Parts: sequence; structure tokens; C-alpha cells
Amino acid sequence: MQVLSTLAILPTLALGAVLPAALQSGTKIIKRDSWGGSVSLGPTKSDIINAVTTLIPGTAPSTQNGELFLWPGMSNSTGDLIQTTMESWASNAWCGATTGQWCVRASIFGSFGQLDGTGSPVSGDDQVRIEYNLLSDDNTWVQTVTNAVTGAALSNYSYPAGPYMTGYGTGTECDDDCTGTVAAQFYLNTTITLREADTTFGDTIATGAGATYTGLSSSEGGKVWTIATISVPAMGSETAVASSTSTATAHATPVATTVAVAEESSTVATSIPAAASGAASSGQQSQQHQGHQGQKGHQGQSGSGEQECF
Repeated sequence: MQVLSTLAILPTLALGAVLPAALQSGTKIIKRDSWGGSVSLGPTKSDIINAVTTLIPGTAPSTQNGELFLWPGMSNSTGDLIQTTMESWASNAWCGATTGQWCVRASIFGSFGQLDGTGSPVSGDDQVRIEYNLLSDDNTWVQTVTNAVTGAALSNYSYPAGPYMTGYGTGTECDDDCTGTVAAQFYLNTTITLREADTTFGDTIATGAGATYTGLSSSEGGKVWTIATISVPAMGSETAVASSTSTATAHATPVATTVAVAEESSTVATSIPAAASGAASSGQQSQQHQGHQGQKGHQGQSGSGEQECF
């Protein structure tokens, strides 16, 4: 599944805050990969304990030559990278998607490889709420992915990735000469909660490849930071140009999986973000989330024939 290359789509200033050291060190050159726009924050002087955003992905390419991923990512000093991913493969039948749809699943990458929750199909105009929440044990992160309008569960995953997440950023990753994004992406009401206030966190914001943001603000004395909208243009548009040689680990073709469950629950109050122009919005709701203990992720051959290595 999704494994980041060391060429971050995130701007250089924020690279170390979001990408784990294992990815920054790299393994081998496999090809030129392309990157779409990005917006990132970090590193913070504090650490992140909750992050939530609502992603409207736009229509997926009708055909796919390689592998294309959209994700909000978050990392810490352990090297674990939390990243729920929207995915476009040559065939997305493994999650039940049809032409123009994405597959979405909660995921984490680290020294153990790639660990994934189950996948669900997502349409381009769906509002997908992605929340990362640190439990009271100060060690386990729960990823909860739902439809922001209907509340339907799409994917979830939990793993003891540890505290001290210091950076958060969006990614548009195009591997193995992929067919790039054909529509803009929008992240709505991205809200990052820190353990302690950091009044300088907003100064670390950076953008790349034509991405823009509006409404950066803070509350609770710099403990809670919000970006009203993040807009990422389609790759190949006049405002989005980014391509470079990358040191990367290869992706394995996904298969439908059944994840064994070690149940651990937490109650998380969820609020539906205010929609961007033309998008629907809903009220607040509270629901019980059950996380999955990490199981072994996908392995095998990538589309380029390179052996996946962790």
C-alpha cells in the first residue's frame, strides 16, 4: 500500500517535522516520481494530541498507469507515519470502487512496514472526515474515517505509535509514472490540537506546488490551530508543477484484506466541519469509535517490479 518516498511533497522547512527518519534516510533510487500541492505545519514546540480534517478529493482519474495517493500525514520521533490515504490503482476493485472513485483506508507506516485498515469506495464529491486521536494511555493513536455528511464508517485503525507528533501536512503522491490528479482537492476545517499552547506554531506553515490556504487561526492561547480551507490544484494545471528524483520504497498492489481485531474503544466527540463554497455541511454528533490493533500490511511486488522494502 502507501509508503512515502524521501522526496517529500511537503516544503523543505516542514519536511523533518512530518516525515519519519526512516523515510528521510532512504533506501534506493527507483524512478522519478511526481508530487502535487501541499500545505504543512510544524515542527511545533509542543506536540499534537488530535488532528481532524474533512477531505473532498475530486474525481479520481478514469484510468491509472501507476499509483496515486492523497493523504494528510503526521509523524513523530519514533519514525511512525500516520496517514489515512485516498488511493488510485490500475484497478480499485479491491475496495469496491468504480471508475472515477477512490479507495480510502486508515494506514500507518514504520519500521514494521505498512499496516492498514479495511478500504471503502469514495466518490469525488464525498466529504471524508479523517481524525487522528491520541488515547489516554498517551501511546495509542486511533484513526477514524467517516463520511462527514452521513456519518457512515469508512475505515479505522489503531496502533501504539507513541506521543510527540510534531508536524502535520497534506500530500499528493504520484508513483511509478502515475496518472496524476484530474480535479482539485479541498481540505475543510483542518483542526490541530496541541498538548500545550505554542503561539509560534502558525509561523511554521508552508505551501508547495500551487496549494493555497485560507483562515489560519488559533484559540485557547495557541493550543488549538485551525485552517479553514486548503485548496490543492489538479496536477498538470498551471499552478501545480512538481517533479523530482526520489529515493523510495515501492508500493505493493493492494488486495482485499480482513484485519484481525483487538478491540480498544474511546469516545470521541466529533463535529462536522463547515463546508467550503458549494459543499454541504451537517451538525455536531458524538459516536463511539473502536480501533483495530495493527496487523501486518500488504507486501509483494510493486507495479514497477521493484521488491517492496521497509
